[in-house]
Amino acid sequence: MRSIRPLLRFVVALLLLVSSSAAAWAQGKPEIDIRISPTNYPPVIAVRGVLAEKPFDEMVRSGFPARLHVRAELWSEGRWFDDVNGRAEWDIIVRYDVIDRSYEVVRRVAGAITSLGSYTRFADARAAMELAFAPALPSPPRGKKSYVLVQAELQSLQVSDLDELDRWLRGEAAPAVQGKRSPASALTRGVRTLASRLLGGEVRRLEARSPSTLF
Repeated sequence: MRSIRPLLRFVVALLLLVSSSAAAWAQGKPEIDIRISPTNYPPVIAVRGVLAEKPFDEMVRSGFPARLHVRAELWSEGRWFDDVNGRAEWDIIVRYDVIDRSYEVVRRVAGAITSLGSYTRFADARAAMELAFAPALPSPPRGKKSYVLVQAELQSLQVSDLDELDRWLRGEAAPAVQGKRSPASALTRGVRTLASRLLGGEVRRLEARSPSTLF
């Protein structure tokens, strides 16, 4: 029974999150900050305010990591049409370690995972997720005006992603050996699968564009 109670709290937090976060995003609280200039390249990008709702803390503490997927594209202005010159994508993930009672924050770029720290407070973990990042974008063409288009999505982690992240954080190089799970473990996985589907249908999206700059 004790193992089921945290799952029930998680389900309640999840339902609150799905019902409340859409309204919060509609109010324009989250934002994307893009800093770019001829002397400041590659651009520095920060996504802020995406985990401001309280239910996110409950969701993460219940064992369901949150993932922020960001895509940045470099565009150059043309006479008739604008051209895309390159793009970069990365994920920022926060999860709660029940044993250490801490929040782990990582950045994943092209399959490589970099730790952004471990924190005892959710507010500090959220601040780590909002740290500015300079993606590896190609150099803009000379003599043309260019701009950066950034799209951010707050997504659910698929079950396979959860397993991969757990293995990396435990230092395991190979996939875990499949075996029989306890009923509580099976229930936990089932709830996480349900959460993945619920949040997957409620993806939050942001988009921002930098001013055009002559390089």
